[in-house]
Amino acid sequence: MVEPKRATFKIVIKKVEKPFSNESIDDFEWLCQSLGFFELIDREKTASGIFKVILAASERGVALTSSAIAEQVNMSRGSVINHLNNLIRSGLIIKVGRYYEPRSKSMLRTIEEIQEDVDRIFSKMKKTAGEIDFEIGIAPPSNE
Repeated sequence: MVEPKRATFKIVIKKVEKPFSNESIDDFEWLCQSLGFFELIDREKTASGIFKVILAASERGVALTSSAIAEQVNMSRGSVINHLNNLIRSGLIIKVGRYYEPRSKSMLRTIEEIQEDVDRIFSKMKKTAGEIDFEIGIAPPSNE
């Protein structure tokens, strides 16, 4: 079995107004927009559609190749691969061998994992900032 590759990814958080809607699709798109997932050029929200296909397949216990995804969303494999690479860079999906899977099995867990990533990053940044402040003489040494 091929282990998933945990690549570095870019975490983007945007303040986007939550829609006044009771539709789960609107909430899903809001979450994706808040994560900086939608690019302005993706007017058809193709990336969102690809992500939903991957989530749905995962729920059924199926991992998909780029060709299978392209067939489901009726796009060229090259275009799908471009979106998949962006999803990987966003930290929303992972590639395991030839297959693409969601980072987590649910949207809630995905958000929780991203929050954990952000917390770890900020913890390291705070520690380093404290060391810098100590070195330049503007703060006592950190107790962490």
